[in-house]
Amino acid sequence: MDIALMSASMLDRSWEEMLEAATRHGVLMVEACSGGHIPKRHYDPLELVNSPSKLDRFRESLASRGMSLCALSCHGNPLHPDRDEAARVHEDFVATCQLAAELGVKHLSLLAGCPAGGPNDALPNWIINSTFPDWQPLYEWQWTERVIPYWQDAAAIADSYGVKVCVEPHSADVVYSFETFMRLHEAVGDTIGLNFDPSHLWWQGVDPVAFVEAAGPQIYTCHIKDAILDRRAIALNGVASARSYDAWDRRPWSFSTPGYGHSELFWAQFVRALRNADYTGVLSIECEDPFMSPDDTLEQSVALLRRVIPSSPRPAVDWAAVAID
Repeated sequence: MDIALMSASMLDRSWEEMLEAATRHGVLMVEACSGGHIPKRHYDPLELVNSPSKLDRFRESLASRGMSLCALSCHGNPLHPDRDEAARVHEDFVATCQLAAELGVKHLSLLAGCPAGGPNDALPNWIINSTFPDWQPLYEWQWTERVIPYWQDAAAIADSYGVKVCVEPHSADVVYSFETFMRLHEAVGDTIGLNFDPSHLWWQGVDPVAFVEAAGPQIYTCHIKDAILDRRAIALNGVASARSYDAWDRRPWSFSTPGYGHSELFWAQFVRALRNADYTGVLSIECEDPFMSPDDTLEQSVALLRRVIPSSPRPAVDWAAVAID
């Protein structure tokens, strides 16, 4: 497994400055992020696919540093009931698929999205189906009329460019758990895989290792990001806090640098589970710790991952098996 940096971690600086930060820590692979709800500060996929000169400069920015791309990402809500917003996100998705083909990148990380709760709604509605029985028809309408039709068409576009779509389970999204991912995967096919990020699972009560063991070969890409759970706040108000997104110091959970939310032992077990699932892809570091700079998060994450990632292939047998033989 190689280590990469998710470029959206450093939107506070230019594309070239982000690349320099990665190389300072020996990271030579990048997950390039732009479009959807990610600001187009580093690049615009629409511009790159329509300008050979800009695309050449983009390639050279990587080649000159001995770097390469492990994936592209375009996180947004293509199921948004606002048709203009949905069309904008879809346009970025198509351009990113085209860009991936131009650059020889095989994986595109994104969100499945969240539609309206019905044909006349104007805003997205994240329906937790188990709460009230009379929400069942609304939930099924979302999947049969919006989610599955869109992603069947989108998967066909990705197929035409030779790209695998890596959906990230995420709160406020129709895919937020193993069973919701499997529903989409089974409806669409192997073009849809997982972009696995443990940080979005802990606060939902999901064990990331159990998820990896169940998902196995459906994991196409992987993000590395931790989460801190404030047990005192959870004991009082649970995990579904009404606090605003930026009230990190008062929320029951927050994203964190690996090792600060869960121990190095967990990350070793996580890497072991990925290896047992035959995952040989990249571990893409996402710096989203509100209490630590992206540079510090990158430094700490790289150091931890280098300690827990095996440096050699798995042995065919151990010494005991040889001795018994």
